[in-house]
Amino acid sequence: MQKARSALSEHFPFMVMVALLTLAMTFPTFLHVFRTDAFWLPTGGVSDAWMKFWDAWYAKLIFSGLADFYFTDKLFYPQGLSLVYHNFSIPHVLLFGGLQSFMPTSNAFNFIYLLIVASVAAASYIYLLYLFQDKWLSLLGAVIVGLCPLVVGRSYHPDIASIAGIPITLYLLHRGIAETRHRLSVSAAILTGFTSYIGMYIAVCLGISVGAYFVCFAIARWRSPSYWMVLIVFASIAGAISAPRILPMLEDKQGFDEAMSKNFGGERGTDVFESLLNLKHPTLGPIFDRVFQTDLRHLKGSSYLGYTALVLIGIGLARRRYRRQMIPWLLLFGTFLILRLGSVLTVNGVRYENVLLPKYFLNDLVPGVFSAFHAPDHFQIGALLPLAVLACYGAMTFIHAVSARRQKTIILACIALLSFEYYQPTEPFIRPDEQIAFVDWLLDEPGETRLINVPMGRYNSKSYLYHQTLHGFPQVEGLASRTPSSAYDYIKSNHILNRWRRNRPFACIEATIDDYVEAVDALLDDGFSHVIYHRTRYKASEIEASFFYMQPVYRDEFVSIYRLSDLRASCPG
Repeated sequence: MQKARSALSEHFPFMVMVALLTLAMTFPTFLHVFRTDAFWLPTGGVSDAWMKFWDAWYAKLIFSGLADFYFTDKLFYPQGLSLVYHNFSIPHVLLFGGLQSFMPTSNAFNFIYLLIVASVAAASYIYLLYLFQDKWLSLLGAVIVGLCPLVVGRSYHPDIASIAGIPITLYLLHRGIAETRHRLSVSAAILTGFTSYIGMYIAVCLGISVGAYFVCFAIARWRSPSYWMVLIVFASIAGAISAPRILPMLEDKQGFDEAMSKNFGGERGTDVFESLLNLKHPTLGPIFDRVFQTDLRHLKGSSYLGYTALVLIGIGLARRRYRRQMIPWLLLFGTFLILRLGSVLTVNGVRYENVLLPKYFLNDLVPGVFSAFHAPDHFQIGALLPLAVLACYGAMTFIHAVSARRQKTIILACIALLSFEYYQPTEPFIRPDEQIAFVDWLLDEPGETRLINVPMGRYNSKSYLYHQTLHGFPQVEGLASRTPSSAYDYIKSNHILNRWRRNRPFACIEATIDDYVEAVDALLDDGFSHVIYHRTRYKASEIEASFFYMQPVYRDEFVSIYRLSDLRASCPG
């Protein structure tokens, strides 16, 4: 007990600072952990958040023995959908699903979001404390990793924000090799293997970092048989654990090639300015707009590095004291930054097609890894820890020359500047209860329910995933990570569904009566019961003519519901 109290006292500044900064940088999220009078989420990108709601709901079915991990017919019914490439972020799924037993779903989501930010900072602090043996320097580095825009600004992507496993894994591996503690190396291997179940982007970034570690240690220990044994055991354990996740992908070569080439040639988030400008900042954003006098709205702001951190790195490199220790970290940092720029150099929205970057060639050499990064800004995941380490080395070059009190003042000033630079106001989403009132009506409908949601499309389907977590009924369309094109075979084979898939109306008129009747009868034979027309969704007006001469069985401000049998009855003959 005394030892625990001593540890808490020793690291009290970290706990207080990170807690306060987390609350401030994510405000007012903390308030909505406890408020139950509104469905409130801290994200403007709510469509991606709906997928995480669906993941937690579907995971409960898996654990109950009612669903399969690799396949579902809840989506793209009756054909079904392969989930081999779907990214279930297992830690988030388990925690989110568990907390929903005690609190409303939105409150649970908000609480986990705050935990993610704090846990990323804490994991970074643990490793940096081992490297620098200085709690204030480690606090600075923890803020750089845990409070950066990539973590705080991605509340709608908890699997991307949950990168705490990277510094923890590297900490265990570093100590395991440096101190010849094989248990720590084995623990690092286990975490590396399980990372493939958290997110493939994180797994790749961790794999590159781990590879860099082994290369650096090999330079000094290449003659040691025990070192190579650690490498072999590490690779064997990590490979065995990740195999059930990766092998099913490799078994289907056609599906694998399609999944890995998703959006090939349409890379996004590659602009050099992504790392240098935080346009979402309420003060700095307008200044950047005036300075550059151009439209910079294509920048997302999640890859911003921070001028304070870059200045500290520059100071460290300008002096010789820690330059040698910084070089390996600088190479790792530079690797991820270059990969983040994508295949072709892009500056201020202008693509320089003649300037080919390393990712262009890596896409051909290792397509199963690098082509999958259609949004190369995900490589920022791997750049965060090297950025923090380099900034800490830079701060060390001058704070040790002053008194302990001034050291704290300097570190706190750097943290304040970083927090100011990193700040992005929360863009909340509030869902009125009336928007999902139709779910209660559906639940009271007799018989088996199978749904057709329109308008169709990737963006709209994310909302329908959330609706499915409330009613549980199978639906004709869906969405998963890297949804295979073959999933749409059933939809394409039906005249009505194929028209709606292309956002074209299809009604029973004299010119189309045969195709219309055939399509409706086929849907009825396959068990479909209702069509839900979401009138406020994207491109809803384009198919509105499909329902001009029909009376819905349910209607409110947001949806109209038609029984499929009524579609058939409305058609002459």
